Amino acid sequence: MNILIKELENLKKFKEYVSDINKKISPIALSGLSSVGKIQLLEATKEFADRNICIVTYNELQAKKIYKDLKYFSGNVVYFPKREIASYDYVAESKDLPYERIETLNKIKEKKNIIVVTTIEALMQKLPSKKSLFKNVLEFKVGDIYNL
Repeated sequence: MNILIKELENLKKFKEYVSDINKKISPIALSGLSSVGKIQLLEATKEFADRNICIVTYNELQAKKIYKDLKYFSGNVVYFPKREIASYDYVAESKDLPYERIETLNKIKEKKNIIVVTTIEALMQKLPSKKSLFKNVLEFKVGDIYNL
């Protein structure tokens, strides 16, 4: 853990902030932090509040910048991209994005204390319900034979 993040544990205001999060008191407004300060506070929040965090920002460039900065402090950061909408040429649509979205959803399901970085556009795109998404999961193993 970063030494600066560890030092936050001793600050009275930070203890109150984490306590409010754990008591589900909202909204909590923080202002005046530099971009590095925001990143450190997010990582500290994840560590000390012992819960998942979702960061929603206004565009992909900002989301990817936050994701990259957070990766410096933590390995428990995932990026949830928006679904590509290509109405003019379906063949040109990237096949990587759906897999990246599914991989991110799997990480959210499996891990605790994770930070998800995304955009408002990605959140607004419809997904199947969690129940229907994960009840239809098939697991395949190398060497096993499956009847189609």
